[in-house]
Amino acid sequence: MKPLICQSCGLPFSEKMRGTNRDQSKNSDYCLGCFKNGEYTDHHITIQDMKKRLLDMARHHDEMSIEEAHQVIQILPDLKRWKMTHIL
Repeated sequence: MKPLICQSCGLPFSEKMRGTNRDQSKNSDYCLGCFKNGEYTDHHITIQDMKKRLLDMARHHDEMSIEEAHQVIQILPDLKRWKMTHIL
């Protein structure tokens, strides 16, 4: 099974950590840390803020290296939350 990748933060997540829709059904596009009850948990975050957050996570936690953070940062513009094509 292909791992789930959050379409907001770009990090992989498990079935158990899927975000929730307004009706409390599970959402496979976003992790619980980014999407809960049908809305983003941090409404005002920008893509630049997300990049800083990923780098901070890599610097302060052992789960991700700086190199891995940079890899995730590279894909952020292609994720659903940050793609601007849905506006057109």
